[in-house]
Amino acid sequence: MVSDLLYSNWPYQIFQSVFFRGGMAFLSTYWLVIFFMPGMIRAFRARGITADFRPAPQHGFPYSGAKPIMGGALLTVAITVSVLLWTRPNQFVLALLAILVSFALIGAWDDVVKIIHRRRVEEGQAEKKHYTDKADGISGSLRLLLEVVVALVVVAGLYRYVAIDGHMVVPGIPLDWWYPYLPKHLFIPFMVFVIVAGANAVNLTDGMDSLATVPILTNTLFLAAVAYVGGDADLAARLRVPALDPDLKELAVFSAAILASGLAFLRFNAPPALIIMGDLGALSLGAVLGAMFIFLKVELFFPLVGGMMVLTTVSTMIQRSFFKLMLAWKGRETAERVRFFYRAPYHHHLQALWTWREEPRKIVSVWVEFKKRLGFHPPEVADQLNRAEDVNSRVVWRLHILSLWLLALSLMVYFKVR
Repeated sequence: MVSDLLYSNWPYQIFQSVFFRGGMAFLSTYWLVIFFMPGMIRAFRARGITADFRPAPQHGFPYSGAKPIMGGALLTVAITVSVLLWTRPNQFVLALLAILVSFALIGAWDDVVKIIHRRRVEEGQAEKKHYTDKADGISGSLRLLLEVVVALVVVAGLYRYVAIDGHMVVPGIPLDWWYPYLPKHLFIPFMVFVIVAGANAVNLTDGMDSLATVPILTNTLFLAAVAYVGGDADLAARLRVPALDPDLKELAVFSAAILASGLAFLRFNAPPALIIMGDLGALSLGAVLGAMFIFLKVELFFPLVGGMMVLTTVSTMIQRSFFKLMLAWKGRETAERVRFFYRAPYHHHLQALWTWREEPRKIVSVWVEFKKRLGFHPPEVADQLNRAEDVNSRVVWRLHILSLWLLALSLMVYFKVR
């Protein structure tokens, strides 16, 4: 590790501190992404690394083709390099790296299959589904199976070689009132569920420019604070939070690398995005966040601090279940006309709400009608927008503000509400 090399030559305590190593991990990750991402974008544009059915022009400027995917490849590499340089590798750091790389490979496979499928459609060797503008990857069931297998292998390895405690912090409940414990036969499946759920929650959220990046940052900030305070016995006792294994303090350095990758990526992913992270980045970063919530005993805070991602996931599940229910009960015609949301995930529902249209809507939203009865009416026509870019900007920033609000609430609950 670089800090140990520095300390051996210049024995100053700063080289050993978490703040110094976290800062250096942040800087190295940030500048790796900033330096290499422009070239990666140009190369991916030239080679058609995209899943969108939108041909890139062969000449002319500015570029008006489809956005490249797989931007998460550089984020994964930059995080891995910085973590290896500036952390003290222990069982938790190595487990997170294994999850990061494994889920990145699953996401990369999915992204590559999408690219191949798009090219086959363009060459007339396959047909495009009429209702989609993006190519399909591997089947959802196969991807889910691979995610579960990887998570199970890592969790089983941790249980064999690391003394993982099954206690969980319940938001807002004092530890001396209730500090529930899950035995091994329940905690292992629960850990697998949280890791896989985190991966897919981020993947579903990555549907608009920068929409997944900001929640990743807010979740990582929360985890960094928990790791730093909980890994210090004196600070943990003073703030009355669970004292964690001192090795978990290294997760603060790991978090710094993730924060830097997200902030650097925003320079290229903010609307209008030049590149998106793809399944490669969404699955890997989401799985790592889920694992960190488990290691730091704050699994039950994931629905709170990650509420925006949970909203995206739950809205998709509700929409699909409601459609199947209406299909079986009223038939396809009614199921196509009456939906729970206008569209799913929820950010697409908001897009539909804020988009101005001349004709009346053909779809009836149960959620909108329910809110009307409670006195919450949809946006007035005068407040709606007719440019897709303006609509997307309004929706994205509203959800970013929600993520920041949930971060503040989560920090307050964890450190003060006892």
